[in-house]
Amino acid sequence: MALHCGPFEVPPSLELLGPHGADITRLFTRPFLLLHWASELYTARTCMLLLMDLGWEPRLRSGTTLEDLCAGLPAQCRKPLAWMLPFLAIEGLLARVGEGYQLQGDPDLDLTELRRIAEEEVPGHAGNFDLLDGVRSHIQPYFTEGKPGEGLLFDLTLYPLWLAYFRNENLGYFPNNLLTLLALREGLPEGARILELGAGAGSFAQLVAHQGAEEGWAHRIAEYRFTDVALTFLRRAQRELKAAAPGLPLQFQSLDLNRPLGDQGIAPQSLDAIIGINVLHVAQDLERTLVNLRGHLKPGGRLVIGECMKPDLSTPLYLEFFFGFIKSFTEVTLDPRWRPRHGFLTPEAWEAALLHAGFSDLQFVPPPRPLMDRHPGFTVGAIAATV
Repeated sequence: MALHCGPFEVPPSLELLGPHGADITRLFTRPFLLLHWASELYTARTCMLLLMDLGWEPRLRSGTTLEDLCAGLPAQCRKPLAWMLPFLAIEGLLARVGEGYQLQGDPDLDLTELRRIAEEEVPGHAGNFDLLDGVRSHIQPYFTEGKPGEGLLFDLTLYPLWLAYFRNENLGYFPNNLLTLLALREGLPEGARILELGAGAGSFAQLVAHQGAEEGWAHRIAEYRFTDVALTFLRRAQRELKAAAPGLPLQFQSLDLNRPLGDQGIAPQSLDAIIGINVLHVAQDLERTLVNLRGHLKPGGRLVIGECMKPDLSTPLYLEFFFGFIKSFTEVTLDPRWRPRHGFLTPEAWEAALLHAGFSDLQFVPPPRPLMDRHPGFTVGAIAATV
């Protein structure tokens, strides 16, 4: 198989990557680029195979529209299918025919060769593909029985696969943490009180502890409040994170970002930084949540978010395959000004939402434009917004 690693054959220039370019450019190794390429292709083939698993190959071969494919299915199926069909067309596995989509010929859906190539060039990352296989094998009742996606995707069988994915050793996930860390460490005051929303598997806290110690700024943190709404992640962190993040002054708390922080024991203007990595896009009411978070930051405090970002709202990102089955991702309050659709947003939408909520002095890491215009595959970034 001839390798083509997408839009990053030539890494972005330091000028495009901004003030932190020297730290960011080290991401663009051949293993990173190849894993990104293989993961996108594996996701597309997995998505196509899922539609075949559901017995829809004859309908796809004769040509179908989104409306026709949704007929007779639970209403919840519409949003993930509205993502899948254009994604598969972009990836060349379906053809656009008028208003519909058609499966033509015999597209290459082999997964074994992709795994072999990835293991040869990026050993130790098979868990990324295992997770995609797990989603495919578990999600069918979402379509056939109308079962909620949350229960299917986060059961005990798949839980270890999620933990393997959300770790710093995973080159596919690490950029989320690194860019957020670069945005956080700038101007972090002495005695800083930090709260992390949706801290999950704890990989960001581990990076803060280790890189902060190496670079000599970890001592500035007086309190690091690790929070999550999922008790499974919270209890695991309470058991294991102190050893995995040595020296970090950890506190643990169950916290729901869709409820006022004041009702959950967080005092107004008490925090120097609030962190959220790929979590704020699931806030049910983004405007209300951002205003709430701002009220709990000290004057000069910062909201630091890491998010997958779209070059434009119509572009499907392969990572959305995981989350399109989850209500917290799809069923959110929309606003044409700063949240015109659910899921991942553009940098401009984030800027509009944060400014509307009263934040100022927004700092993007890296600056998103013209970087994303020249390298549309660069779909992750961090934003620091000041009170």
